[in-house]
Amino acid sequence: MKLGLVLLLALAGCAHVAIKDVSDCDKVVAGQRIACGACTLQNKAQGWIRDYEYRPDNNQGDRCVRVK
Repeated sequence: MKLGLVLLLALAGCAHVAIKDVSDCDKVVAGQRIACGACTLQNKAQGWIRDYEYRPDNNQGDRCVRVK
């Protein structure tokens, strides 16, 4: 039982939310929606290649991450 709980917590700690589309910015808290939209809007401007994703779990200055 304890081993299962430790394993579950370890897996949850490794998971992160990555938002790649402007329409998904409604999943973050209200204070982060503008920054999320600005970050993911860059993907639409560059065409079909997605270069940025918004990670609401990161520190404030590191939420908009270039992935390619």
